[in-house]
Amino acid sequence: MNPGSSHTYSSGRRHRGRAKPGSSRWFRRYRWLVIGGWLLIMLAVGWVLIFRSEKAPASAALPPASERTEVNTKSAAAMPPVRLPADDAPHATLTEWWYYSGHLQTATGERYSFHLATFLRQGTLTHTVFHGSLLDHRNGKLYSEQSRTAGNPSNGRKDGFDFSHGPWQMRGEGPRHVAKMAGKDFALDLLLVDQLPPVLHQAPGTPQAGLLDFGAAGLSYYTSRPRMAAEGMLTIDGKAMPVTGDVWFDHQWGDFEAAQLRWNWFALQLTDGTDIMLFELFDLQGAPVLRMGTHAKGGVVTALGAQDFTTASHGTWTSTASGVIYPVDWTISLPAWGARLKVEPALRASEMDARTTTLNVYWEGAIKVSGSHHGQGFMELSGYNTTAGHGGKRGKP
Repeated sequence: MNPGSSHTYSSGRRHRGRAKPGSSRWFRRYRWLVIGGWLLIMLAVGWVLIFRSEKAPASAALPPASERTEVNTKSAAAMPPVRLPADDAPHATLTEWWYYSGHLQTATGERYSFHLATFLRQGTLTHTVFHGSLLDHRNGKLYSEQSRTAGNPSNGRKDGFDFSHGPWQMRGEGPRHVAKMAGKDFALDLLLVDQLPPVLHQAPGTPQAGLLDFGAAGLSYYTSRPRMAAEGMLTIDGKAMPVTGDVWFDHQWGDFEAAQLRWNWFALQLTDGTDIMLFELFDLQGAPVLRMGTHAKGGVVTALGAQDFTTASHGTWTSTASGVIYPVDWTISLPAWGARLKVEPALRASEMDARTTTLNVYWEGAIKVSGSHHGQGFMELSGYNTTAGHGGKRGKP
């Protein structure tokens, strides 16, 4: 409503009887407050409707492991196998994400790391969220950006994925991908190529390669390309620089509720060519749901069960923004490979505050690997903003 239409309405009322002078003056004085209040109410209602499917109820205590295994093994056995590149494309499932995390360097040795993710949620309403961060290892400056849009901004291709939203793009065509993002004072444009077949993660003893059992939270497919060769352009404060590096790509999809879970996830790229994914998953009360991993080297992929590795945290970082305490220093052992690894963050303050897009916070950042083997990688710590306590050992799906 604008002042002109308000005046016309008042003039019309004069033919039927003059309005009370006090009420007319009150409305003219406060009309923008009234209009603004109604707009805020409408936005709040829309916000609730959009996010209502994402705020999953706190999960109840899981049934005994034996019962859960019997039920979910039957469910998993009935699920279709992974077929690529068709399953790189978006699915008609509740939850899905495509994820890049990698390390880059310039010709003169400057080092950077980044993560870029697209989240597709098809619950009460369909919407898509983009998260990205970039770390300058020279000065410890962290850039981040996030965006969301209603619907599914992909082009509908059936043999891969192609999401575009403003300066963001993620496109995958088998082993060739494109990843672009931009935010305040930074931009990244990469071409990624993989020389090896994708990895289908599988817990030992489960019937389907690439399918994981998240207990009461549901079932999730999970594939990766652990070491994609990347080249492209990085721009910081208007300065463009050619970069190259190694990037880890993840894709997960299924009818599962990530909001019912918390996890630690480690993606390790060792200098001897070994790629290791470790995933420790818990419910919101801290009860273990799944501990598994994957060891890949030279095209040989080995599934890891809970008995094949140990993790122990021995140092924390507390976010001043959210108050969440994250276990960011770790020791990881894989006895069968003689590996005892020390994991440290490249930057301790690597929290992604996504409360404006996905209503959560999580720790996502580059890590340094030392000890019996050396390397680099990424770590994600999610769900630590729940009220449940957490002990000294953790891991990610």
